[in-house]
Amino acid sequence: MTYSSKKYSLLAGLLLCAAASSTVQAASSILTFSVDLSSNTIPVTTVECRGTFNGYSGGFALTNNPLAANTNLYSGTINDTIDPNGGKVAYKFVINPGGNWETTASFQDRASRLPSTSGASLVLPTPFFADAGTPVARDVKFQVDMSQQIQLGNFTNDTSLVEVRGNFQGWSGGSTLVRDLSQVRTTPGGLLTTNVYTNTFTYTASPEATAAFKYVIQPGTGWEGPSTVNGQGNDLNRYFANHAQTLPVVFFSDAPFAPIAKVFFNVDMSAVLLSDPNYNPATVTLNGSFNGWSADVPCTNNATAPNTNLYTAMVPIGAGSTVFYQFRYNNGGTVYDNAPGGGNRSYTVPNVAVTNLPVIFFNNVLVSDLLNMDTLVTFSVSMTNAVGTDAHVWNGGADTVYINGDFTGWQPWNPIGLSGLNCTNNPPGTEVYSYTTNFLKGRPRSVKYKYAINGADDEAPANQDHFRYIRSTNGFYQMPLDTFGTQYGEPRFGNLTIGPKSGGIIPVTWLGYPGVHLQSRSNLISGSWQDLNATDSQSSTNWPVGGGVQFFRLVQP
Repeated sequence: MTYSSKKYSLLAGLLLCAAASSTVQAASSILTFSVDLSSNTIPVTTVECRGTFNGYSGGFALTNNPLAANTNLYSGTINDTIDPNGGKVAYKFVINPGGNWETTASFQDRASRLPSTSGASLVLPTPFFADAGTPVARDVKFQVDMSQQIQLGNFTNDTSLVEVRGNFQGWSGGSTLVRDLSQVRTTPGGLLTTNVYTNTFTYTASPEATAAFKYVIQPGTGWEGPSTVNGQGNDLNRYFANHAQTLPVVFFSDAPFAPIAKVFFNVDMSAVLLSDPNYNPATVTLNGSFNGWSADVPCTNNATAPNTNLYTAMVPIGAGSTVFYQFRYNNGGTVYDNAPGGGNRSYTVPNVAVTNLPVIFFNNVLVSDLLNMDTLVTFSVSMTNAVGTDAHVWNGGADTVYINGDFTGWQPWNPIGLSGLNCTNNPPGTEVYSYTTNFLKGRPRSVKYKYAINGADDEAPANQDHFRYIRSTNGFYQMPLDTFGTQYGEPRFGNLTIGPKSGGIIPVTWLGYPGVHLQSRSNLISGSWQDLNATDSQSSTNWPVGGGVQFFRLVQP
């Protein structure tokens, strides 16, 4: 028999791509940057511009003309092949020596839209370094089309108000726009609308200083959520540079007039129910840019469904819009859901009448990632030839080994702080030391920890910890033996191995995890994979010897 092993995570698949017959032009924008150092007091050796076009790294130096009228003006031109044409470039100026990054008036990077044509040139504004020039007052006209918000029911002409808020007026209210009936716009369906709101306000700051702003619906203080290309910073604020100008008309939240689609958002709260004793199921809500983050949308569950912890909310959204959203619940305070890696989730709505989004797990935590019951866990470490980072050589007759970790709250590194966390010699007379503690039901299975000689943080440099998983489901777990000074990061599951034939069976072993099970089939290319459900949460099985070829893989639904 021939055996093969494969490691799969949540999904395995094959993507087939057809070659396109047309050639796509490479991104290219010829950008000229310049900055005025007349107000600068920092010693200058070189001046650089760093941004999205060069990964915010150094090397693109700007130069001045010592014979020019303003010898403090530094400039340079570069071909931006990183940022897509029609996209956005973000950047800051840096003075060397010392890598002195400027802080702008809006506390955000400078930004600009790029030409849509590959190879086109763009000359960026010339600000003072750190926006430290003498303030000037410049009138800026703001314009926003509320057509889609009216169609969504988020805004009503002559009843609702739309404001502009930004650093130019302290992010406060009162800068209200008025409806401009002279601006008649045609929707894709041929409907004539007069839903553009405008007004002119003054920004007093250094010439070409950065400005950040958003449009806001009142009542309710519904903040818009601009697209990433029109937004800057973590909060995706709109941006402009301080000079007299009329800003282009944009749609509120960059949501153009489009057909309304019903979008169903789904979240599984099973892990929250297991881990948070103060969780209130009646408080699960959906929040997002679709209503300016202004109101909670209640989520409901089906009490007769197989999974009563599945909560759903329906929101009407314009087709083609990209929305940012998150789920929340209350446990005495608000708990926020995050996308993998942090931040809000996002979704671009297709042009269909109804969309039912896949179920996500609140904060991406599966039930299998949490302990199903209180579990006694034993840690053990070999101190053979152990030497601390402080060069202290382990002496089993005189020294004590302690354990510290996320499960202890990372206590202070000293014998008093680690009192009660000392490991005992087990088996006696060996160089192996162990510590047993109880992990409560609902706690994450992942554990970070570290050992210490006599209480000092001396096993490894800071933030270099052991990382393992509690893999049992029966209330007891023996962690694999650690070696002092060898920090190990354990994979969640994997290491699928086919052993040699013995006594009519083939041993199959792997690193198991709750919810992970083995599948098999006799043809790697075709046929259905057979679930071996009895292997769920296990780490081995014996496969009877037979004729033919057998393939195995690990899967987690």
